[in-house]
Amino acid sequence: MSLKIRSIKKILLLLVAMWCGGVYAKYVDHRNVNVDSVETLLKNGSVLSDKELMSAYQILMRGYLGRSTSKHNEYARKALSLSYRLNGLNARESALYHLGLQYYGKADYERAEHYFHHALAVSDSMKRDKRYEQSDIDDNFSQLYGALGNLYNMQDKPLLAIEYYQKALPIFERHGWLQSMCILYHNVGELYLSMGNDDKAKENYRQAVKCGEKSADSLMMMLPRKGLVKIYISEDDYENAMENLEPAFAYFCDHQKEEHDAFLEMLAAKAKVNMMAGHKDLSQAEKYVEKALAYLDEEVSSEVRYDVYSSACMLAMDKGHWKKALEYGLKSVPEKEEETTYSDVGGYEMLANIYMRMGNLDEAGRYIRKLRTMMEQFSTKHYQSGISQMEVMFETVKKQESIEHLTREKHLYFNVSLLVAALLLMIALLFFFLWRGSKLRRESILFKARLDGEVSERMRIARDLHDGLGGILSLLRLKIETDAPKADSLKLLDNSVTELRHVAHNLMPEQLLKSGLKSALSDFIRSIPGAHFHAEINENVLDKEKEIVLYRCAYELINNAIKHSSGDKINILLIQMKDSVMMTIGDNGCGFLPEKEKMGMGIQNIKERISFYHGKMNIITTEGDGTEVNIMLPL
Repeated sequence: MSLKIRSIKKILLLLVAMWCGGVYAKYVDHRNVNVDSVETLLKNGSVLSDKELMSAYQILMRGYLGRSTSKHNEYARKALSLSYRLNGLNARESALYHLGLQYYGKADYERAEHYFHHALAVSDSMKRDKRYEQSDIDDNFSQLYGALGNLYNMQDKPLLAIEYYQKALPIFERHGWLQSMCILYHNVGELYLSMGNDDKAKENYRQAVKCGEKSADSLMMMLPRKGLVKIYISEDDYENAMENLEPAFAYFCDHQKEEHDAFLEMLAAKAKVNMMAGHKDLSQAEKYVEKALAYLDEEVSSEVRYDVYSSACMLAMDKGHWKKALEYGLKSVPEKEEETTYSDVGGYEMLANIYMRMGNLDEAGRYIRKLRTMMEQFSTKHYQSGISQMEVMFETVKKQESIEHLTREKHLYFNVSLLVAALLLMIALLFFFLWRGSKLRRESILFKARLDGEVSERMRIARDLHDGLGGILSLLRLKIETDAPKADSLKLLDNSVTELRHVAHNLMPEQLLKSGLKSALSDFIRSIPGAHFHAEINENVLDKEKEIVLYRCAYELINNAIKHSSGDKINILLIQMKDSVMMTIGDNGCGFLPEKEKMGMGIQNIKERISFYHGKMNIITTEGDGTEVNIMLPL
């Protein structure tokens, strides 16, 4: 990174630190105060209280920041010394913070880091002091986190910078400091972009845009869009690039004097989107390149200069003007190799391609080697830097843990007592649920045994009636046939056999056991005049026990309709739903008033049967208008 870029970056980050720790943290900038009058008051030997003296030191400390290093440090150290006598933690934090800012401005980052971390420790101790409001503590932490983020940003330590920026985020969110949140997200997006992590950069730029829109700050809506445009152009994402480029371009065109560098970047971006595959318009691209070149001057940062020349180089390559492309390509990268950064990779790649097109393979090879060397150096540098930053973060966590250790000990006995009480409660609840589960299991076993016994008994009766009495009656029929004419007797016997088979079938039909509920009901209902059956259900969706329950319910309800309704139509519906089966049996008979009629034993049996399976039954009836019974059984 060139010296000029570093100087500009340092000024911007210092302004951000003052903004985050000033406007929103109720910080008053005293640099325009007439410090001479305050100094005169001190030198005249006026009798001042300690609090008045501290106020004077702080005014002078802030007033001399950036104007006189010696005087600033003199009054900051006096304020620091006095803070110990007054036991003033907030004043101590302020003095330490300002000493850190002074050294930060001089690029003495090691001392600045020392003072910022010392100030963090003081702010942390304020949490346990009832004299200070949470808002005062938040103000301190927000400005210190921002300062440390800027400090590590200036040292090209993005992981550490992001770590401290993100620590400030919950404070900004808690107080609704939208502009500070926007600046923070934008800075983090820039850091991720410099690391080559485009996905994380996009995520933070988008958050910055949202905060900018909520705060109605037009500049903060457009700065992150500028970063998004670069990413989408590199990804060949024309739609998203244009979506962010149009408003950003319009804004920076209107503010080209105040935001001259950004205006040039947008002109270069306009040229590049007009050179994207599928959207090429070289005449438009040339218009924006010419305009950007015309606005270049010595005040423009080197990064923006390289961006403009790279767009001019790309246009010349698209048009096949290789000499012109070489001229712009050489201007798109730093002349001194020690000033190159990872962002210059694209420039070296273009130069290698240009020299190959021009047939100068030696120069093409030289730039390919430069490109490979730069990539290797970048990877090694970032790997080593990442390890170093992780070590710093680990040491910081260790220090923080040691500071918090005493606080944790104070709460230990309370937490242990709370834990023991919670465990006792959990044990009591566990025993209750175990007892309740055991009770339910016993009831379930008893009910199932009763049901199984009932089913077995019905099957035995059905088998005996069919195989025993049915066989005897059939034999009697054969004997009577020999004595003609006995037609009436034969007819009577035939009816007896048929009726017997009906009884056996209804007790436990073979069709239910062989083919399932749908087939058994269809077979049963077919013999009932005026009955209509419709089913929408998959085979084997119910187990046999539930099928038997539904069959017995249908049998009971249909018989009730035949005996009591006086109707001539019965509709039976069986439907499989998402997680249940619904059976509806309705007739067009006389109906009844449920509040006047006492439910019979059959209905009570149905309720008991389906309630065991968590089923529900609903009876809809009115006098003279038929009856409908709905049964819902969970799968």
